[in-house]
Amino acid sequence: MSSIDIGRTSSRVVRPPFYLVMSLAMAAVIVAGFSRTVPDDITAGSHFPMLLVVHGIVFALWIVLFVAQPAIVARGSIKLHRRIGWIGAGLAGAMFVMALAATLYSIHSNNVPSFFPAPLFLVMNTIGILVFGGLVTAGVMLRKKAEWHKRLMLCATISILGPGLGRLLPMESFGRAAPLVMFAAILAFGLAGPIYDVIVRRRVHPAYLWGVSTIMLSMAITGPIAFSPPAKALVAFIRSV
Repeated sequence: MSSIDIGRTSSRVVRPPFYLVMSLAMAAVIVAGFSRTVPDDITAGSHFPMLLVVHGIVFALWIVLFVAQPAIVARGSIKLHRRIGWIGAGLAGAMFVMALAATLYSIHSNNVPSFFPAPLFLVMNTIGILVFGGLVTAGVMLRKKAEWHKRLMLCATISILGPGLGRLLPMESFGRAAPLVMFAAILAFGLAGPIYDVIVRRRVHPAYLWGVSTIMLSMAITGPIAFSPPAKALVAFIRSV
């Protein structure tokens, strides 16, 4: 092996597996957050809605797959990564449907976290899953462009960190600032990728400009939409049917 080969090998070994580390960090947030509520859900037995059980299972499977995919790439199994990717695409579709269904059910049954007004909960979750679906769709369409694909999929999963963060952070202690705290936490994850790009590549990849900007835009429009008369009327309608 030449000195050039050794140098290349060393650089591959030394460089941290950023996407695997990020996926593990995000999975830790989800697991830590839901571990605070899942035990009570299990003890509820038959009283816990099956819709939310299925939603939780689908969500958990996505997180498992989200961690597994960069781990598979890190081992060099690109073909396996692509094959499993189609399972992920189907799972993302199930995530989209179940998240909307769970949100509507929570509004209808008045089972909304106390620190979120119902219209804000409805709009925030709906916009969040729309962003997730859009970014995953873009990631699948650009699956042959690895640099775009992995960044868009990362941004997609960052956009749905809210449920885990909402359970992990002491949201009730933040009062009316709770939504801003959650948005700030999500944005911190969103900015990790561009910062890493600047450190490693000396520039931010355009995929982050699209992905992170979409997340930021969704945050900016959530409040004005949530506290508008149509949103309040929609909550009242959902609860009445």
